[in-house]
Amino acid sequence: MIKKILIISVLFFMSFSMSFGQNAYELRRPASEKAIPKIILNSFKTQYPDVLVKSWYVTHLTYWYNDMSSGWYRDWYGNRTVVIYTYEQPNFFEVEFIADPGELSRAIYNRYAYWYETRTQLNGLPLKLLEALKETKYADWKISPMKEKIESAEWPETIYRFRVSKGAKSKIIRMNVKGEIIQEKMLD
Repeated sequence: MIKKILIISVLFFMSFSMSFGQNAYELRRPASEKAIPKIILNSFKTQYPDVLVKSWYVTHLTYWYNDMSSGWYRDWYGNRTVVIYTYEQPNFFEVEFIADPGELSRAIYNRYAYWYETRTQLNGLPLKLLEALKETKYADWKISPMKEKIESAEWPETIYRFRVSKGAKSKIIRMNVKGEIIQEKMLD
């Protein structure tokens, strides 16, 4: 009897976790280019005319806390399971593309083709930033392989984000194109 209850309990929790995972994934779905509205395709192709498109996605989220992409947020902050806002119809469209060899970019547009941001995973930081970092308290800190460039319609300039560590301490640093640190965040 106990064995039967245990088996039923395990099956229940497995089905619950599988259905939760499916629901979370459905908030951000891969899409063919044919499913993307023409206004968004035109906006993207005007902004990025000579890039290799990897994949398109539709999403119902305004905040991507349960991100299912290739580690864009999960790698920085760990797994997130909180969804802030959702909509019945897809409200946002994301495109992953390659503009420079070895660097993956992701641009996000709303359904009216308003561009929110583009994030690019970088192999290295610009020399100007590396030189500026040498003049800070982080000169002897190790820079992690996770680096990205963030461009947004809402910000006046490009931002670079990367992780630095020294011993057990680890921080996320944001620098502007001039090499000025504009944000530091201690990680647990």
